[in-house]
Amino acid sequence: MSGGSPADPPPPTPQSWFGRITVALNAVGTVLILVMAVAVNADIFGREAFNRPVPGVTEFLGLSIVAVVFLQMANTLREDRHVSNDLVLAAVAKRRPRVAAFFYGIFHLVGATLMGFIVFYVFPIFRENYEGGYYKGTGGVVEIPVWPFMLVVLIGGIATVGQYLILAVQQFRRAAAKG
Repeated sequence: MSGGSPADPPPPTPQSWFGRITVALNAVGTVLILVMAVAVNADIFGREAFNRPVPGVTEFLGLSIVAVVFLQMANTLREDRHVSNDLVLAAVAKRRPRVAAFFYGIFHLVGATLMGFIVFYVFPIFRENYEGGYYKGTGGVVEIPVWPFMLVVLIGGIATVGQYLILAVQQFRRAAAKG
């Protein structure tokens, strides 16, 4: 059983090259979640069996959580699985679907703009971390470079901006359609 009603649209398929990219980023995020689970379990086992935690797990998890969010954000948006509160627009869409589509287009443009700000402000942080060789952890014990995680934030943010723009164009086309 799919769990959705017959009126629900089928989930999108990665037909476009951009759709395949968002699915790939999502898959990498899923693999990272599995790696995080293994790290947590290894840390727990080390604490219980040997009274020694695995060094760097806390730092790795802190960086990885942010990476997972940004890796999966564009595909989550693409599949319309973001949390949203659009009761008013849903009611408007029943009577005036083109008006609702216009406002959904505006909302997607606002989303693209806000995510664009995040990308804009994270880029100098990424560059500083990359050039400065910044690490998280305890020197001499475990040092995790920060820049790969910042790069993931940039890639995921750029993909999310792209997805917001694609959705905005689709909504504006619906708003402009006759009929």
